[in-house]
Amino acid sequence: MNPMIFLAEDDDEVCMLFTEALSQILTSYEMHRVKDGLECVYTLKHFSEPNYIFLDLEMPLKDGIDCLKAIRLNPDLSEVPIIIFSSTHHIKDIDLAYKFGATFFLVKPHTIEDLVNALKRIFLLLIAPSSNITGKSNFVLRNTHKEHLSE
Repeated sequence: MNPMIFLAEDDDEVCMLFTEALSQILTSYEMHRVKDGLECVYTLKHFSEPNYIFLDLEMPLKDGIDCLKAIRLNPDLSEVPIIIFSSTHHIKDIDLAYKFGATFFLVKPHTIEDLVNALKRIFLLLIAPSSNITGKSNFVLRNTHKEHLSE
């Protein structure tokens, strides 16, 4: 069974890079993309049961934190990993994402190679025993080039 990746991202170029990076990691997968926060919440509530959710914070109509809150209220999605995928790295955003149940916070890398490395790292951590991903010290993925998780 192919994993289903749900991407909430309004930027077409970022979406293309994300898709390219995924194709270098996974041999087969399904992907569903939405371009705004309202579409994100609606689609996840009514149609989609993804294996992984990648959620941008700065989307039109409803921001990523509000989407995260709504997704975590859905019992069908309570165990689905949600990776915040954002260009921001403000501590306020990181703290809110952590507080409302995101699994990881990935600061958007600047190169395709860094994105590939970051996604590899995330997928490896998600299949590892859960004790390896609990706690805020493993929450933010910033230095993707060195594949280092830091707070």
